[in-house]
Amino acid sequence: MRTVWTILKKELRVYFVSPLAYVFLGVFLFLSGIFFYLGIVLTGEASLRVMLGNLAISLIFVLPMLTMRHFAEEQRAGTFELLMTSPISLASLIVGKWLASLVMCMLMLGGTLLFPLVLEYYGDPDWAVIGASYLGLFLCCSGFCAGGLFASSLTNDQVAAGMGGIVLLLPFWLIGNVTSFVGEDMQPVLEKLAMLTHLRSFTKGIIDSADIVYFVAFTFVFLFLTYRTLESRRWR
Repeated sequence: MRTVWTILKKELRVYFVSPLAYVFLGVFLFLSGIFFYLGIVLTGEASLRVMLGNLAISLIFVLPMLTMRHFAEEQRAGTFELLMTSPISLASLIVGKWLASLVMCMLMLGGTLLFPLVLEYYGDPDWAVIGASYLGLFLCCSGFCAGGLFASSLTNDQVAAGMGGIVLLLPFWLIGNVTSFVGEDMQPVLEKLAMLTHLRSFTKGIIDSADIVYFVAFTFVFLFLTYRTLESRRWR
């Protein structure tokens, strides 16, 4: 646990000593403001539904760019071999880097809490729905960070890792929109795999254990794939 904490602090330090963290925070909050404004104007209701839905889509593109440097940069700089021969366990290394990205994601989401407060000042929002929606976004962040980390473990090119993460994650979002074009036998399968299906419950204020299990399993699978990829590189 101490090793994970050490890696987490080191990765957060790397984020905040470079402009990267501030650029991502600024862009994300700017998009959040636009989505919040458009949601109020388009729907005419004091709701975060439109904003939170669009933020989930934005995270698919933002978070792989946040995680792209984790292993790709280590391989490019030649420090990857040192990590693989160090006494640090591979699991601790992966979890520490994943947690660092997740903390950054939480900071970005924390910045958007201004918008519910604006609604509270001018109206009477349903805080149960807002809380459930943010829980859904947090779980999305967990899965997206794990997927981005896996993409970073596959290459030594940061840009390729970022784009690969987007290509990897996007089908899990889009698959929910093609269920009407497939046979009835495949529809239930695709709906269970679609991230949007599981996120939709949270945006309605419903916290279903099946949806939580989906996101936890999604995260675990990609962290496990990252582990297996790095382990295979260690023994080459």
